[in-house]
Amino acid sequence: MEVRRDPRSFLFFIILLLLINSPEPQTTTYNARARYEELIEREYYQLDLLNRTSYGDFDAKKDKWLNVTGLRDEDGFAWELLDPVRQRAKEQSERVLGDRWRSIIDGTLEDEGHDIPVYKNLSGYVQGEWVRSPLSRVQHPSDMGNSSMIPDNPFAHLVDFDRNLTGMGGPLRLHFTELEDKMRRNNNKTVSEISAKVVIGDDDSFGGNWWEFVAHGVHFPNSGTTVLTTTSDRYAGIFALPHLQTSEHLYSSSQKFLNWTIHEAIQRQESRVFPLWNPWTSSAEGNNEGLFQGHHCEFVLYLQEFPSQHSVDMEWLEHELRYPTGAPVTQHAQFSMSMVGFSPDCGFVIESKGPPGFPPSEAIHLVGSKAEDYNNRARHSIIAFSVALAFQLWFLIKQMKETATPSMRSRVSFYTIAMMALGDGFTFLILIFMYLFLTTSQLALYSIAFMALFSVLTHLRFLMDIWSVQAAERARLDRQQASPAPAPTPQPAASNPTPASSDNDEGLPLPATAPRPRPPTPIIIAPDQDDPSEDMTPTPGNNTTTTTNTNPRAELGALYSRFCLLLIVVFFITIQFATARAAYRSIYFNTISFLYLSFWVPQIYRNVMRNCRKALRWDYVAGTSVVRLAPVAYFYLKEDNVLFAKTDWTGFAVLVGWVWVQLLALVSQEVLGPRFFVKEGWAPPAYDYHPILREDEEGATMPLHVTTSTSPGSPSTTALDASSSSAEESTKSSAESKNKGRKVFDCSICAQDIEVPVIPAGAEEASVAGMGSTSMILQRRQYMVTPCRHVFHTACLEGWMRYRLMCPNCRESLPPL
Repeated sequence: MEVRRDPRSFLFFIILLLLINSPEPQTTTYNARARYEELIEREYYQLDLLNRTSYGDFDAKKDKWLNVTGLRDEDGFAWELLDPVRQRAKEQSERVLGDRWRSIIDGTLEDEGHDIPVYKNLSGYVQGEWVRSPLSRVQHPSDMGNSSMIPDNPFAHLVDFDRNLTGMGGPLRLHFTELEDKMRRNNNKTVSEISAKVVIGDDDSFGGNWWEFVAHGVHFPNSGTTVLTTTSDRYAGIFALPHLQTSEHLYSSSQKFLNWTIHEAIQRQESRVFPLWNPWTSSAEGNNEGLFQGHHCEFVLYLQEFPSQHSVDMEWLEHELRYPTGAPVTQHAQFSMSMVGFSPDCGFVIESKGPPGFPPSEAIHLVGSKAEDYNNRARHSIIAFSVALAFQLWFLIKQMKETATPSMRSRVSFYTIAMMALGDGFTFLILIFMYLFLTTSQLALYSIAFMALFSVLTHLRFLMDIWSVQAAERARLDRQQASPAPAPTPQPAASNPTPASSDNDEGLPLPATAPRPRPPTPIIIAPDQDDPSEDMTPTPGNNTTTTTNTNPRAELGALYSRFCLLLIVVFFITIQFATARAAYRSIYFNTISFLYLSFWVPQIYRNVMRNCRKALRWDYVAGTSVVRLAPVAYFYLKEDNVLFAKTDWTGFAVLVGWVWVQLLALVSQEVLGPRFFVKEGWAPPAYDYHPILREDEEGATMPLHVTTSTSPGSPSTTALDASSSSAEESTKSSAESKNKGRKVFDCSICAQDIEVPVIPAGAEEASVAGMGSTSMILQRRQYMVTPCRHVFHTACLEGWMRYRLMCPNCRESLPPL
């Protein structure tokens, strides 16, 4: 037989070869190397100008300018705000340090031997809120650009200014990087280079816009003072940094230090094979801003660290945090800062929210943790999450052991388990890439990612078992939808008509109280519980529409492909929304959390459609709900979580309430019935195992194996033959029911009696006292009546039906529970 090959793969291979071998577009009008050499020459000129100037040579109020990009009069920057901003930064530092601030300004701090208890290494983060300062001024859009620089992007003038804070406040977070032995310091360790990633948002903007950028500067470890600035082609901030200092002593210290560090950076820039356009780029992604950059606001930040209020040796504490020896650290010095910042081109001034402008109960400036504390908390969070994953796997394995038979697997909803598997797969992908944020916990993250992957594989194995068992049910439903309803045939007249047979392969059994014909010959069903007619192949003379079943494993292969595709799509959509505006991001994550925590909804729907109960173990339902809510609770309720997610108590209350509603629905379906809240006609008809029996005149509709009755003279007292009537008379006194309207039957599984409520002959259900009460509903759950008119205890028959869907007495097939 000839094998036909799909030509699409060959066509795809040809297109791929053409794309690989296609020549790159040539740009003859742009000489990158010549411009790069011009950039290096300009940097050397700016560095030379930095060395030849002195403190006070740059003063916008006295019309003193520097021939540096952004510090010229024609650039149009709002440098008249520099002196008020520096004065505001001095006031904050003096309020934090007290009299020791004067020693910092004049440079006598080291001579006096003052030791300010502050961290000498600022690696870590602080976060809080910023407010707009009254020092701000409104810049006209035409004044916010740099007239001396033409942007490379011809459409840059059509784009709004990034980082332009137009509101009155918003969130602020700074991540400091001051790695030991990598960040350079001077010989006496009084000045150190530092960089910080700034994440700032504007609450008053549309949707809560926010930006990320990187600022570089100098840190004075002895006093905890830091000055940061951005650098771009429009603004040479790192070269002007000494002129932004608050005193002459800080100017001279930073000038000598930057002369060394900038010169080394330019030399490394020259020796690179590939051009590095800006070693001090403010882009958070680290790309070259010199190519196709748009407009954005520049920043200058003045930071002052708060000294510790405890008598702690800060050098010993930092060493113990970085290289723990097991020494008891009773009190950690709080890592907090105050901030004053302004944008020289956009003209706004911002301050950290806190005293004295705001009470301490409302805000206390910027508070955070050192990198060592943050990594320690991250490891603890990972361990807690691993414990939750372990419990989740434990509950799942117990449930898989419980549903080891086809009868039990047919009750479980495929989509409930699929939603859990999708959530675990998403967790696996997140843990794989989270090491970009938690670099020191990479090994722990990969270990927990392996546990999440194992959970995914376990769920997929469970899904394969469920899909294979439910394949016969799906085929039967397809046949019912495809085959037309048979036309009714006239019945010949007879003096004693017999009721029509209800044994239809495509329908559901009649209620237990309906009259039934003589039982057919019992048919032993195969152990796999499959219907033999489902495997029939059509014959030329047969008009049936049954066809051979498709391979369930082939269907599973397609389902696995869809599962992986959906997982990847959700992951990439989540990454996109992680960088969206605050309002959109909040809406997306609230929606995705709501959908993820709706995993019991498909099970509730399946219970209604199949009229079944007890599909899942209660410890699995409760335990899974708790362990899957725990990580969500951490990110919704913990203020200082490892991903810096904003807390939302209201949103979490809605999620918990939604999960509680699902659990309540499952419990109600267990106690009151799967369809107690569904109107008649909303779901397809299904057999009711808990009917109220109705007694007729001849006893033809009563179940078999009646032991005794409350009315001994009734014709329906016995349904057995004459040989068993004497035995029933002998046990009548011991098994007689004390209540009227009840009958006692034998359960052939446990060989015990069952007392069942019965409506007397000729009586209406509404006229019988107590038939519609809640207690009667609970009493009906104590017994079960099969379509073949056999009565059993509920626990007995449910335990039997966990393994075989056939009657224990007559071996007739039973509808699923």
